[in-house]
Amino acid sequence: MIGLIEKLVGLDVVIPAEFSTDIILLSLPPSFDGFVVNFNMNKLEATLEELVNMLTTYEATIKKEKHVLLVGSSSGMKKGAQNKGKKRSAPPKKNKPNKKPYKKPTSGPSKPDKSEHVCFHCNKPGHWRRNCTEYLAQKRSGHGDGKKQET
Repeated sequence: MIGLIEKLVGLDVVIPAEFSTDIILLSLPPSFDGFVVNFNMNKLEATLEELVNMLTTYEATIKKEKHVLLVGSSSGMKKGAQNKGKKRSAPPKKNKPNKKPYKKPTSGPSKPDKSEHVCFHCNKPGHWRRNCTEYLAQKRSGHGDGKKQET
């Protein structure tokens, strides 16, 4: 770009110094974006030679830096090891409008009425199949798969 600007000056084309600096800065690759932002933010003014020196210095610092493309955790890492020693606040709880609020029982914990239970093996109320004496005896004797035979 500097060579092209010098050719234009040789042809008696008047180019302001700021314009030539802007042309050079705009022609730089994306890796020089940090330099361009810094140059514009600090409102630096430099001749073309000074600008070239600044760019070569910046390019040398870019090559020394190691770029990390992706940082992630493997699936084998434990989450507890990452957060050890760090204090975290719990996210705010959201109230769900569809659920009824919890009501504390007034008396002690109530047990379900056993008369409501019906055994699937003998069809008698008061117990479940896993507690049915007929089912357990039949299972111990090894007679069939434990299901009651229909006759």
